[in-house]
Amino acid sequence: MTIPKLRLLLRDARIKPAVNEMEIHPHFQQTELFQFLCDNGIQPVAFSPIGSPARPERDRTADDTLPTEDTVLVEIARKHKVHPAIICIKWAIQRGQTPIPFSVQRRNFLSNLQGAVTDPLTLQEMAAIVGIDRNCRLIKGPVFLWKEGQSWEDLWDMSGEITPA
Repeated sequence: MTIPKLRLLLRDARIKPAVNEMEIHPHFQQTELFQFLCDNGIQPVAFSPIGSPARPERDRTADDTLPTEDTVLVEIARKHKVHPAIICIKWAIQRGQTPIPFSVQRRNFLSNLQGAVTDPLTLQEMAAIVGIDRNCRLIKGPVFLWKEGQSWEDLWDMSGEITPA
């Protein structure tokens, strides 16, 4: 959901949504949408909190960047002796969002859980991560396009207005 769509939903819904699942990771922080959700008592849920390195080919472009390869995150991870993905999860939790990292590996489940409850990031580390936002959406969503001539940008109301159907 984008802010324009959420405004309509909040205007018309009898029951306010409790959560909004959205792509959010250190390279796509969505600060304005995140703050809008918080201001309206809606919990941000972070889909792809580590940047979705295994996303489908249809969602890849040449401009994509992965937060787990970012030198700032790699350095913070080295200091904490963890994988950069764990730093993404720590950042998400400390920021106030609910990350939902996906994995089918037991070692990743355990590492994610341990990272969530131990060794918090410092204020300086949190500030450094704010500085690496690249506005890099990785999950484009073209699978949701049904009309000929649409592009993935049409899904996300990039102009601040709902794109006509």
